[in-house]
Amino acid sequence: MSGLPPVLVGLFVSVLLGGAVLAARPAMQPEPVKSDAPRRKHATDPRQLAIGLVAGGITMAITSWPVLAVVIAVLVARWQQLLGDDDARGEQARVAAIAKWLEDLRDLLRSSSAGAEEALEQAAARASTAIAVEMETYRQHRRHGMRVDEAVAALGRDLHHPLSDAAVASIGLVLSGSVGSGRLFSTVDALATSARSELAARERIDRTRATYGSTMKRLVVIGLVLVLYLCIAGRDLVKPYGTVTGQVALCVPLGMWAGCVMWLRSLRRYGGAT
Repeated sequence: MSGLPPVLVGLFVSVLLGGAVLAARPAMQPEPVKSDAPRRKHATDPRQLAIGLVAGGITMAITSWPVLAVVIAVLVARWQQLLGDDDARGEQARVAAIAKWLEDLRDLLRSSSAGAEEALEQAAARASTAIAVEMETYRQHRRHGMRVDEAVAALGRDLHHPLSDAAVASIGLVLSGSVGSGRLFSTVDALATSARSELAARERIDRTRATYGSTMKRLVVIGLVLVLYLCIAGRDLVKPYGTVTGQVALCVPLGMWAGCVMWLRSLRRYGGAT
């Protein structure tokens, strides 16, 4: 059976390179005004997408294998999402920041005669970078005259984390007079201890996740090096894959390889992560 027609190969390369140009266009336009709406965590960066399409086009030009070109394009375009660990690092930093905030609040309540309102203000001023925006928003609310219970409720919505939810709820009960202020210190102390325990647990989990991450990256690199070697040194061996039937058959090993990568990726995720 003859190989893929040169016209089809050229058309496929043109589509990939054209897509790369279109994907790169947003990067050359002025940045839009930032809004308070949450950004999509897993959106592909236009530059990264363009690089992926170029890589796919180059792969197609060298091998004339559309299936491999698509796999390479997707892999390069989604490299950070597939193999990166930004979400986990961000969550780790966020948990550490909330734990520090709770500890600061506890220490202020214990070591001074400051009430809950003053302790909240001082603790917010000391916040770590991971939650600095939320804490600064709380301070701005207070400076603009928002009632402290409303500002605390808004802070809880902004932080949107189980560790902070319990603290905000307890503070809200004290500020509303439903619970005596004497219980606030013991509650914040228990929450600070719980936050540190969760942080330690996450660090232990992350050591295991790092092992899976290293294995996944090695699997990706070894697979790509093997394919490159066969395309260069074993042309006769891989020649059958240059046909339409060969491309269909190529989906099987590539699918198994991709399945292993995705399985290892799933082992690295925290529960509920995507």
